[in-house]
Amino acid sequence: MAKYYISKTEVEYNADGKLVGREIVLTRPDSKRNVRLALQRYQAIGIPNVHMCESKPSRLRKLTALANKRRKADRELTLADVAADLLELDKEAAKREA
Repeated sequence: MAKYYISKTEVEYNADGKLVGREIVLTRPDSKRNVRLALQRYQAIGIPNVHMCESKPSRLRKLTALANKRRKADRELTLADVAADLLELDKEAAKREA
C-alpha cells in the first residue's frame, strides 16, 4: 500500500533576483485517506500551495535534510551579534535615564 504526505511549495525571488522554489514537508507519510482528509483541513484553514505527494523515501530524506539545513542556518547566532544587541540596549537605557 502506497504512503502519501502533504507538502507546501514556496516560490520567491532571492537577493540576486533569481526565482527560487522550495518544497516543505508538512506531515509524515500516511495512508491516502488520512492524508486527503488532512489536506482538506489545511486548505480549509487557508494554508496556500499545499498538495499531496506520494512518499518516496529517498526524496523525503532529501527534503527533510534541506529543511534542517535551512532551519539551522537561520538560527546561528554569534557572540558579535549578542554584543551589538547589548550595546544597543545600553544606549537605550542611557537615553531613558537622561
